[in-house]
Amino acid sequence: MSGLKATPEDVRHAYRLLLGREPDPDGFRHYCEIVAQDQPAPGLIAEYLMGSTEFRERHGVLTKVDAGRCSEAGVVTLMCQACTQAQIESPTFRYWAASLREKPGGLHRKLWEWCYITQALYERGMLEKGRRGLGFAVGTEPLSALFAKMHCSITASDIGEEVARDAGWVDTNQHANGADQLNQRGLCPPADFAERVRFREVDMRAIPVDLRGFDFLWSSCALEHLGSLQNGVDYVIQAMDCLRDGGVAVHTTELNCDSDEHTIEIGGSVVYRKRDLLELADRLRALGHRVEPFNFDLGDSAADHYVDEPPYRGRTHLKLRLGPYASTSFGMIVTKNAMAGGIP
Repeated sequence: MSGLKATPEDVRHAYRLLLGREPDPDGFRHYCEIVAQDQPAPGLIAEYLMGSTEFRERHGVLTKVDAGRCSEAGVVTLMCQACTQAQIESPTFRYWAASLREKPGGLHRKLWEWCYITQALYERGMLEKGRRGLGFAVGTEPLSALFAKMHCSITASDIGEEVARDAGWVDTNQHANGADQLNQRGLCPPADFAERVRFREVDMRAIPVDLRGFDFLWSSCALEHLGSLQNGVDYVIQAMDCLRDGGVAVHTTELNCDSDEHTIEIGGSVVYRKRDLLELADRLRALGHRVEPFNFDLGDSAADHYVDEPPYRGRTHLKLRLGPYASTSFGMIVTKNAMAGGIP
């Protein structure tokens, strides 16, 4: 029995489904010639397109999943830097993506943030058994569960539900009101999770004074939602009080890719400029903390240049449009009192 044969209409459909566009004339002519001469099945046309450079840059490599590999602990590679395709497809980021039960190499900046935070802490020895970690504005992110699985004791925090509901975080499933929501992926055995993770409500603009002595802390694109650029800066500086000397803070936030002069300075989502982050680093260093060197490279692939527009439905989401500006995720790593020799 002869199988189903592809048609020119299948070629059009494959372009729309896999590349998100109409076929260009040369590409359409090329695949129509293959359809006429070889009479391939429709699935083979899809395989051809999935092997194209355009598909890989938009969606990552799907034909063979590379789960990556874990780096050696203590070998420090990350600095303060921006999200790029090259990094999210690196072996270490693929490893952490698989550990989070995400698609390794997936071209989404939120996945980059989670992998960046995890790798930054791991390579600095912060995810060892018995370490104490503090997460701010954790929402439903999976990091608390992953760190608990690695035998860390975690205090996960988020804003109160009423405030979160007013801000729209509850309706978009980006808010947690208890620890049960933090292990939805089953990353940590339930008994271990219950023993190692506790939850409390915390306003990042008024951090409770009893949150002290932690080995590490993190926040994933949260500080830009505190109402103004200054409020986010104040949070980063005040959060250092939660760490013991030598403790490590890792934050991701928005970086303005278009302007170092104009930006969104107040509102529900502000966008930091390069100069804002450098000024923050100067303030942290003046307080005796070590801030890792900066790398503002934004990447040079097609996926790095693509800007997802509202309502943000693109499969490639390394950069997005916030107001008039293209923005991407940027990570900062700070070690407490390292300038004063405070690292144990």
